[in-house]
This record gives sequence, C-alpha cells and structure tokens, in this order.
Amino acid sequence: MKTIPGTYQDVYIRRDGTLISLKNDVTEFCEKYIKPVHPKNWDWSERDFENPKNDPTIEEARAIRNVLYKDLYKKNDTSVDLSTLNNVECIKAYFNPKSKYEGFNMEEFAYALKVELEHGRLKAANVTNNHPFLTAMIVLAHMTETLTYYKRLQVMEAEGEIFEILRKLGKTKSGKEELHKALIDAEKELIGFKKELSERLDKMDDIPPLDKIGD
Repeated sequence: MKTIPGTYQDVYIRRDGTLISLKNDVTEFCEKYIKPVHPKNWDWSERDFENPKNDPTIEEARAIRNVLYKDLYKKNDTSVDLSTLNNVECIKAYFNPKSKYEGFNMEEFAYALKVELEHGRLKAANVTNNHPFLTAMIVLAHMTETLTYYKRLQVMEAEGEIFEILRKLGKTKSGKEELHKALIDAEKELIGFKKELSERLDKMDDIPPLDKIGD
C-alpha cells in the first residue's frame, strides 16, 4: 500500500448548523467559497501551488476573510472558536470589510496564505491538506502575536538572502558577476519590503493596540 508522508489535523467546526470535519472538507469549502471568485482551478486540494501563477488571489483572500470575520463574532460549540483568540479585537479590525485599508490588508492576507500553504501539501509534513480555513488559522496564530508579522518576515528573508550571497562571494572565485547581480536584486527587494513594512505601520490607525504582548 502506498503511504502518504505526514498527517493533517482533523478539526471540527459548525457550518450552517451542521458539525463538519475539515479533514474531508477541502473541495466542498472551495466549491462554496473559492469557486464563485475564482472559477478556474478553484479546488485547493488539486491546485499546484508550486507554480507562482497559482498563488492565492486577493479575491480568494476576501472570500476566506468573509468566513473568518463571521466566525470571529460567534461562539462555536466546536474545537474551533475564533472569538476566543488573543487580541481578537485587533484581528476583527484588520479583517473588517469596511476598513479604510481593506485593499492593503487583503493583499497582505493573500501573501500570508501563500506563505502558510507550506504547511499543506507542498511539503511532506502535511498539516492542513491545503484547506483554506486551516491555512488561515495558521495565519491568525501569527497575527495574534503581531499584525506586522508577514511584512517583517519578508524583510527578514531578504536580509537572510543577502547574507548568504555575501558568504558565497567571500568563498568563491568564479561566478562572482552573477552573484553581484543577485546581490543588487536582493538589495532592491529588501528596500521594497522595508517600504511595505513602513506602509503597514502607517496603516494601523484603525486597528486597536494589542491587549496581550508577547507570550
């Protein structure tokens, strides 16, 4: 028998009055919430997320946001109750469809979903099975600690890339021209990410400060 590496969680939640298992719900969820805004290649359980062309779109992020936003306001008698999250008022403000920075927030949320899909079927340790809701829950876990998490992550990864390029330049005698070009590109990317982080910090006046800071 062929085995599949890794496991993913069996999480139960109430949807439309019915208790369902998210373990077997990926296609149904996507058909109900993703397909209306992304008619082609809508099933995340079959989508090739290795290809950047298949990254989650802003409209998909909005569709998932709408589900999350509703759940943030209701107490579910299930294993998932988003209304009990740390810093829940901050999360509500971030996901508020009427936020004056809604477009910026959803662009950021789409990127966050892309990042956390690594906990799905992209790697051997499959936790979410690419379920949009479970993927979003991982995003929430980070955002309850700081709403700047994903902008800071981009800066950190760009700085790490620059560090590794510099290490190679110091250890190699050939291919330095290509490495210098890569360094220039990485530094430009870092400048862009730092600008986005600054923009994120400027666009938080409609979000209350965190009640709980740190662990």
